[in-house]
Amino acid sequence: MGQRCVGPCNEYVEEKEIEKTERLWSNVSSWGPGGHIPLEGEEVHIEPGWNMILDLAETPKLGLIRINGRLTFKNDMDVHLHSTHIFVRAGELIIGTKEAPYEKTGKITLHGLRNDRAIVFDNAVEAGSKLIANVGKVRMYGKKR
Repeated sequence: MGQRCVGPCNEYVEEKEIEKTERLWSNVSSWGPGGHIPLEGEEVHIEPGWNMILDLAETPKLGLIRINGRLTFKNDMDVHLHSTHIFVRAGELIIGTKEAPYEKTGKITLHGLRNDRAIVFDNAVEAGSKLIANVGKVRMYGKKR
């Protein structure tokens, strides 16, 4: 069951230009001052303007991943992302590009149970676990079939 909001459900997001430098997920300094590499069950926030590269072969099972910057699967390795919810809000989720398709094995596994906590997008829309919600950009280019 979701929780209803009084007023706006989501904080205001100031959109920023994506930074030129890449932040590697596996590098603790990529997560800002006092940050750490996300651990099992934690919520993850890709901040506005961040250019985060997912360079882990396998993530722990994460909670909600909010993408307000850019999250890209590292193009030269197999990547397996585990999460309960992925919310591409004011950002981008990129797996490969038209010019450089993702040739490795990329997986997104969504976890959860029927009665798990729902996330609320606004006062009218809520969603349970095992969900990718997109109001930003999702681009996936892979191997030719």
